Order: sequence, then structure tokens, then C-alpha cells
Amino acid sequence: MYFLILDGRFVLNRPNLQSVLPPDSGETQNVRWSTLVDIVRHRGATQPNRLGFTFLKDGEDETSYLTFGELDYRATAAGAALRARGVTGGRVLLLYPQGLEFIVGFFAALYAGAVAVPSPAANAGRAARARILSVVADADVSIALAPPEMLGKVQGVLDDVEDADGVVGSIPVTSLETLESENTDPAPPPLIDPQDTALLQYTSGSTGAPKGVMVSHANIMHNQALIQTRFEHDENTVFVGWLPLFHDMGLIGNLLQPVFVGCSCVLMSPVAFLEEPVRWLRAITKYKGTTAGAPNFAYDLCVDRIRDGQDEGLELSSWDIAYNGSEPVSANTLARFTQRFAPHGFRREAMYPCYGMAESTLLIAGPDKASLPTIRMDATAESHTRQPLVGCGTTENAHDFRIVDPDTHHEMPPRVVGEIWISGGSVAQGYWQRPEETEACFRAQIVGPQPQSETRYLRSGDLGYIDDGELFVTGRIKDVIIVRGKNHYPQDIEATAQASHSGLKQYCSAAFMVTRGDQEKLVVLHELHISAVQNPPVDDIARSVRQAVNTAHGLYVAAVVLVKPASIPKTSSGKIQRRLSRKLFLDGEMSIVAESCHGPSLQSSRTEPKATHQTN
Repeated sequence: MYFLILDGRFVLNRPNLQSVLPPDSGETQNVRWSTLVDIVRHRGATQPNRLGFTFLKDGEDETSYLTFGELDYRATAAGAALRARGVTGGRVLLLYPQGLEFIVGFFAALYAGAVAVPSPAANAGRAARARILSVVADADVSIALAPPEMLGKVQGVLDDVEDADGVVGSIPVTSLETLESENTDPAPPPLIDPQDTALLQYTSGSTGAPKGVMVSHANIMHNQALIQTRFEHDENTVFVGWLPLFHDMGLIGNLLQPVFVGCSCVLMSPVAFLEEPVRWLRAITKYKGTTAGAPNFAYDLCVDRIRDGQDEGLELSSWDIAYNGSEPVSANTLARFTQRFAPHGFRREAMYPCYGMAESTLLIAGPDKASLPTIRMDATAESHTRQPLVGCGTTENAHDFRIVDPDTHHEMPPRVVGEIWISGGSVAQGYWQRPEETEACFRAQIVGPQPQSETRYLRSGDLGYIDDGELFVTGRIKDVIIVRGKNHYPQDIEATAQASHSGLKQYCSAAFMVTRGDQEKLVVLHELHISAVQNPPVDDIARSVRQAVNTAHGLYVAAVVLVKPASIPKTSSGKIQRRLSRKLFLDGEMSIVAESCHGPSLQSSRTEPKATHQTN
């Protein structure tokens, strides 16, 4: 596989992508770039002074910069030092907080011929620390990189880690500064096979334990070309992002795409955004950002948290790709954000709903850049959803995606909901050290009356359908709530519940089923608005939730459980972790303020009495 450069744009040299190229693009030049290392070395040689990345401390003040020349120089030095330590072929754990050192460390690992393993920083909290230990044990990490001031703490965390075979050992930890000082005249990086694994991208864990997705250099290059083509990026593109760089959307989108295209990116930390969402929009205004995106919750947070007066001076007319990669994308989110910020130059056409996942590197499907989002108010009889669905576009045949019955593996006709299956160059190699799960998830075949091709598909675990060539995502298979043989999507129930009462915090709900005896009972777990925590109107909220859910979905909520703000677990990209929420609830580990139940509490155990209201 190789790439073409046309009018400064990189595209896959594949016939099925030629339709998006300029008709009179002139001569083409074959560029033998098959890995990210090739791209960065080219950028360092031809655009050494081009500013690639700017970091905003606290989301406001510029504190550090990274040109493509500096990136290549530093990655070369640190990569050579890693090779001298025998790390080639091993796994390099990146334990940097959001910032430019993470970027250098990532490429240093690749320059060493090693596998990068992005991770939250060791000081990112209890949940992050548990994730780090899980990743270290699973990935069989060779060495960890961390900031100099954190080396002691990180070493303490990584001492006595038990690997998959039960062997206890200590993971060496060092800093980029140490590595760079060890090589004053480093040798260039070795030749890398495009099929070699470039990184282990651990999944978000929204439906289970994180798994290491083996993403090759070829996968990344294929997906980078696809992103550039669909988003129409060029050297004038300006990214503005806060998504965690260890997460696939932040890593593949905000870090690697600017390097691939040769454009600039302005970064801030997720904490800076969460503290004051207006910082994101102010940065887009200041730097004339053209591409910036996030899942649903970030757009909703901007609407809910940016107060009158804070938006003074915002100018968002430069923003032409506001991507949203949630599963599924919320039509309500798109409408609310557009209405709120249209007076500041934001255009509805900029909303870019798309679909992707770590198992396919990142992007799978996206619409034409200039098109308006497609909304289906009355999707299909089979979708069983009362919420409007948002189309996620196509991939112009860069990927082959099918809708398949998840049980029979027969392909479904158009406008019928089934599991989304994907095949193509961006689909990763499988899960690290999980051959059975790899075979089941990455090697699926369609079954039918006629002989099928030998094409193997990635099973996404997402449900959706295709209508007029466009993909509509309806939800996750593992989250679907089945009552009397009918499918209900938890995000629909949650949206109905949260809109029923002002005492409930927006977009902080988890709906799931629990078994009691021979019956399945519906539980709606919801965070209280901070103003309602001290004296919540439990009966009023419970009555409103039950009435709204019953009217909209024909379901009875057996338990309305009200919890403290920030209690419901989410992934690093803001997705509700429903299965973990269910477990915490059943184990009595959720910070419950009050619970309105039909009969006794549905928890398996209770650590202390709560305000429980029985409803007959």
C-alpha cells in the first residue's frame, strides 16, 4: 500500500477513493511512506520550522510549542536510547499527562521499533490507576516513560506488578530527558514493516474490561488518509482539541492527523475543558480553529455550562468540522448546540456526525463535509426507538460495512436493524494476547444460502441499519434492554427520564435490568442536580420519571435510584458505563441519596440504610 500527494492532500491510492479527488489535480507523485515514522521524518526534513502543536496551560495561556523539526529530532534521540536499552519489539507505556511530552514519547517508541501503549497519567485518580495496573499486566510492558517529577510515584505504582502468568516484577521507568541525554549523535530509526504493530489502543471499557487493540502502521496510515479525505483537511487546517491523547479519538484525530496532513493543532487538558467549557470555544475563536470535536456530552456541556456573558466575543465561523463520534449521535445535542451558538457564527453545516471505534483505528463512516446531518424522525419499525436517529454518512467504499443478524450471521436487508460489521484497511489486527476473542470479533463471516466470499469482518457490537446508503447507529448490543421480546435502547429511556424533572442532572443516567426471582426489573439510576442533593423531592422525581418512561416506552420503572453528582462511571470519552453502573448498584457501592422502589430494594447488599421509598 502506498499514498499519493495531490494538491498537498494525501489520499489512499485506491480506485474507490478517487471520486473525492480534484478532477484536475495535475501530476501525481508516488510517496513511499508506509509508516508514521516516514511521515514525521519527512516533516522534520522539509518543514522543520512548521509549528505542529501548541499547548494551553489551564486551557488559556500558551506554555509550550512543538515544531515538526523538534519532534523528529527529539524522537530520533529518545528512540535511539530506547533501542540501546533493548526495547525494540517491546511495549513502551506512556504515562504523561495531557501535553506535548506525550507526543514526543509516542513517536520515540515508534522510532525505537517498539509498540506505544498510551495510558492515563499516574496522578489521574483512583480509577486511572486501576486502569494503568490492568494495562501494564495485560500488555507485558517493557519500560514506562513519565515526567521527571513523577518518576518516583510512577515507580511506586509499577513495582511488584503481576503479569498474565502470575509473575511479579518491577517495570523500569525513565523520562524523555534522560533518554535524550544518552544519545548526542543518535542513529536514524530502523526500517519498519507497515504490518508491524504501532500501538496497543486499549478500549474505553464502556461495555467491559479494556482490551488492547493491535493497531499496525498500515492501519493508521489507511485511517489517516480516510480521515483527511472525508474531512477535507489540508495544510491550512487548524485543530483545537482537549480529548485525552491516550484515547483513540484524541490520539488518532488530534495528534496523528495534524502530523499526517502537515497542519497545526492547539491542545488543552480535559480538566481545563471540564472546569470551564467556554475555554474550548474561546480557543477556537482565538486560533480560528477549523476542526474540533468530541462526543455528545461535550457539546451539551457547552450549552448547559456557558453562562450569559461568558460567550461574549466568541466567533465560531471558522469552525467547519464539528465532529461527533458518539454511539449514537444525539439529534437533540446537534440542535441545542447549533441554536445556542448560531449567534456566534456557528453553522449547522459544520456539525459532522460520524462513526468509528478503536478496533477500526478510529473512523469508519462519515458524511460529505458540506452536507447537513441526516435526521430520521421515524427511523424503522425494527429500531424500536422513539428518539430521532442521526445518519453517520458513508465511507465511499473505503470500508465494506454490512448489517448482519448477530445470532444467525445472515445479512439484513436495508432499513432493518442488525449488528454493524466492517472490513477494510483500517480494521486492526486483533486483541493483544486474546486469540479467542480476536477470532470471534475480527474474523466473522457472513452466512447465507449462496456461497459467500472469504471476507472476514470486524463485529462492532453496535446495532444499526443502512438507509439510502447511509449508516444509522441505534445502540450497543450489550446495552439493549429486552422486555416482552421488544428491544429498548437505554439511551432512549435515559433521555426520557432526564427530561422529566428539573432536579435531575443532564446526561448523567444509566438504565439497566436486574433479575429478581424469575422477573426482570428496570432500574433507572440518575444523578441529582447539585441544587437538589440536600433535600431532593424523591416522590415527585420518581413519579415524573415513571410517568414519562411509561408514556414514551410502555415500560414500568421498578426502581428510580437517585445518586450524588459525579457518581455514575464514565469512560475517558464521556460514555456511560452501564454495566459497571449496574455492578456498583448491585454491590451497594453507589453513592445513593434516595431510592424509590416497587417492593424491597433491588440491591444485592446495602452498606447503610438509605432513604428508600416503597411504591405499591
